[in-house]
Amino acid sequence: MRGETHTTTGATTWGDDTTKEVGIIKINGGHAVDFDSTNYPGEPGDLVAVVNVTATAQDVTIAPAPFGDATADTVSCGAGDTVTVLYSEDNGWFFFSVAAAG
Repeated sequence: MRGETHTTTGATTWGDDTTKEVGIIKINGGHAVDFDSTNYPGEPGDLVAVVNVTATAQDVTIAPAPFGDATADTVSCGAGDTVTVLYSEDNGWFFFSVAAAG
């Protein structure tokens, strides 16, 4: 996992609105966090934790979806939940784990 933490102020794309050194993203407001395998790929093995610090669910999206699907994949990250996203050289970004708060 990379060393930097980024707290969102609006819709965020890893590697575009953040540096590629961000390993933790805190969702702070009503907006999505996106991972774009085509335009903002990571390095193989990059792991990014997205933590929702708001009171309502927020989306974490991967586009294009890994494993050959051209549509986006979305996880609704509940209040206090964490979604971990991993980068694979062969498949791009994919959801690695989801941890519920509490």
